[in-house]
Amino acid sequence: MSALDSLKDRGKGAAQKIIERVRESSVYAQMMDRYENLTPAGQKIAKLATSVLILLIVLFIPLSNLSTSYTNISMFEEERDLIRELFRTYRETSSNQNLPVPPPSDSLMSMVAAVIQRAELLPEQNIGISEGPVEGRMIPGNLVSNVMQVRLAKLNLKQIVDIGGSLVGISDSVKMKDIAIVANATDTRYYDVTYKLYSLKVPEATPEPMPEPEKKPGRNSAPAEGADE
Repeated sequence: MSALDSLKDRGKGAAQKIIERVRESSVYAQMMDRYENLTPAGQKIAKLATSVLILLIVLFIPLSNLSTSYTNISMFEEERDLIRELFRTYRETSSNQNLPVPPPSDSLMSMVAAVIQRAELLPEQNIGISEGPVEGRMIPGNLVSNVMQVRLAKLNLKQIVDIGGSLVGISDSVKMKDIAIVANATDTRYYDVTYKLYSLKVPEATPEPMPEPEKKPGRNSAPAEGADE
């Protein structure tokens, strides 16, 4: 405890020296003169402002460290989630031997059009089906064969869910990467929806070679030993 008391005494002595130097400075004298010339209300405001300033100075370092810590935690969580998504995507794509070969682009577009036709939408609700670019880092571009964007308008929630489920069920190798839903500009009771389908690159299974036919012995071939016995 003697060392701690000695440290406290040194700290008090250093603080007193700093206070004395501040009081001996001309700036402090000018500030005190201005303070003495203030009204009682002004003196209270000056004391309050000085206390707040001192408090902010004292709390500046821990608050800045706390803000930096929150920023680092947020960046860590984002990178952790991204790594988890990459590993999940890698595991899914690594097991592509269990996935069927996705339909070609033309066939996929026809299947999507059939899903929309079964939904019995009005012509103005079907904005169009088009191919799009690979976006984001969740699925690497070298694992995607093509991207299909399906734009529909003025759908209710049931139609959004039903059509989305039908699109996902087209093939196990066709994944719904994203779905964008915004309120319709003319009627906010309905929504404009964009489905983004990613067709994965799944290599075709290599067919096993046909077994070689067994050669039958010829008529002139010698009989095996012991055949007459």
